[in-house]
Formats: sequence, C-alpha cells, structure tokens
Amino acid sequence: MTPLIVRALVSVLLVLSLGACSSSDDDGASSTTTTERRSTTSTPAAPVVGDGEEWIAFQGAPLGISLIRADGSGSHVILGPPGDQRYPDWSPDGSEIAYVQDDGTPTTVMITDVRGENARPLLESPPADLEGLFWVNPAWSRDGAEIAMVGYDSDPNLTAPSRSVLAAVEVATGELTRVGELTQGRLHSFPRWSPDGQAIVLNVDHFTGADYDGATVAVIRYRGDTWSAPEEITAVGQYGRVDWHPSEDLIVFGDYDIGGFATTDEPTNLYTIRSDGSERTPVTSFASGAERASQPTWTSDGQIIFTYVTGSEDEVREIALLKSDGSGLEVVVPANKIGQHNRPHPRMRPR
Repeated sequence: MTPLIVRALVSVLLVLSLGACSSSDDDGASSTTTTERRSTTSTPAAPVVGDGEEWIAFQGAPLGISLIRADGSGSHVILGPPGDQRYPDWSPDGSEIAYVQDDGTPTTVMITDVRGENARPLLESPPADLEGLFWVNPAWSRDGAEIAMVGYDSDPNLTAPSRSVLAAVEVATGELTRVGELTQGRLHSFPRWSPDGQAIVLNVDHFTGADYDGATVAVIRYRGDTWSAPEEITAVGQYGRVDWHPSEDLIVFGDYDIGGFATTDEPTNLYTIRSDGSERTPVTSFASGAERASQPTWTSDGQIIFTYVTGSEDEVREIALLKSDGSGLEVVVPANKIGQHNRPHPRMRPR
C-alpha cells in the first residue's frame, strides 16, 4: 500500500485531527502480538439492553450509532437517519449516550437513552458569541455531571477552522463553562477527563495556514477557579485520539489515526504516557505495512478498546481489546459487523 501523501489537503487532514467527519473512509512485518477472535452470533431483533450489561457503542455500520455486545452478538442500530450521528460516549452509569447530531447545519451534541429514545440537546441556548459553532467530540466526566466538547467556527469537513472553543457543560442545567479558546494555527480536538475531573487531556492540532503540521498530546488543569492553557506533553507528531485511565495517572494515545490516514504503510501504534509527559511507553509494536491500532479508549476495568485495522488497503476494520502492557489482543467485534473502511469510534459501556 502507498503512504497517504495528501495530508496537506485540508479535506483530508481535518478528518484526522478535528474529527468532524463521517464515519466511513469513502474518500510488512508481522506483529509479535497474538490475536484471538471471539466467535459471534447474529441477533435478528433488537435486544433489551439491561442494567450492568456489557455493550459497545460504535458508529457507521450502518449510518448512525449501533450497540453490540462484547461477544459480537446483539448488534442493532439505536440512532440513524435523518442526518448522521457520530462520536458516541457513555455516561458513567451506562444509562445514556452523548453523541453528535449532524443534519447539514452546525452540528450539536445530543444525549439519548440506550434505546435511542428521548434524545435531547445538551445545550439548549449557547452564549451569543458561541452561536453557530460546530460542536463535536463529547466526553462525559467521570462523575457524570459534565460533558466536555469542542466547538469550531466552521465546518471542519469543508475547511480549516480558525477558532476552537473547549467547553464543559453541566448535564443537569445546561450551564456552559469556557475551558479555553485557541486560534492562530492551533485547535483543540478529542478532549477526555481525568479521573478526578480536575484535568482534561486532548490533542492540540497545529497548522501553518491551511496546512496541517501535526498534533500534540496536551493537558489542561483546573487551578482553583480557572482552567490553565494547554500544556503540551509531547512534541508535534502525527498523533490522534487520547484517553485518560479511569483510575490512574495514565494516558493512552495513538499515531497515524485512521481518521486522516485511511491507508498508510507508516507504523500505527498505541502508547501510554503520564500527565506530566514522563514514562512514554509503547503498548503495541506493529511494524511498517502491518496491522494498525487506532481510536483507543480505556474500559472501566483498565483495558484498551480500539479499532484494529488489517487488509492490503487497510480496509478491514474490527474492534479489539488489549491490556495496557500490550498483551492479550483479542478481536471482539469482527469485520462483518463493522463494515469496510468504517471508523467505528468504539466505546465500552462502563460497569
């Protein structure tokens, strides 16, 4: 396969870093990790999603948001057309899902129950100077009280935004707090909360004009009554997607995310790092032209759920689990449940 060399094109680069795109990709050496695949069954009717049951939310197969059990059974769509629904994120108690609704107008963050019913907007009426922003990347705080999200001043599917606003919204009241604002060639993307709610990890995307230079992993901390500026704990690289461990000072992130590198021979791996930038450690060691690991997040028991990419053109997408030390790679949702070229953005229901 050929490395993706069109990163300088805005329409491609924004898919990676800003993440405000559809969930499909329409546009070597073997790993030392042994991969196990669970057997799967099909469930013709939408099952009941019971309290405490283990379910994975994902996007794009078909259009919208689906749920599937961690054994690959029970796949069913809970949200679909009209419009598109993306970036599902579970509430800490597993009773609701935040997501992005795209109806061809500025995107908005919504909340629904596990049946895809009773959907409501997180933010009924934004402050006047935030009207018209395209809101994406919802992230539920660990205590369930707030949702962080990023707003862009233009549709990142179409053009490079010049401004991003990172906000935290109280779920109960809709009250919005501005965590930060970036301009002049830097933009927020993919925020995730620390276990105590006193910090947020995210990517900071760097641009020169409309050209994408890469992204850093950064941490924003709450300082008594205000949020700090982003502290970038890595150099600029081809980094995308981050998440904070549910109980430890440990951040997982990846490089060459499938959002912008739909196909590439570049090694695509996962890493962990402390919030002060120390102890950066490889989790996977996939070689050039081999399988790829992308879109990582933590599960509530400290495993990493991610999109596992194989195939001669990186077209085969599966959902897999992995221990934080890189062992025990297990495919839990096979490709026939995900669809070729899909970017499923998997999220495991907390337990």
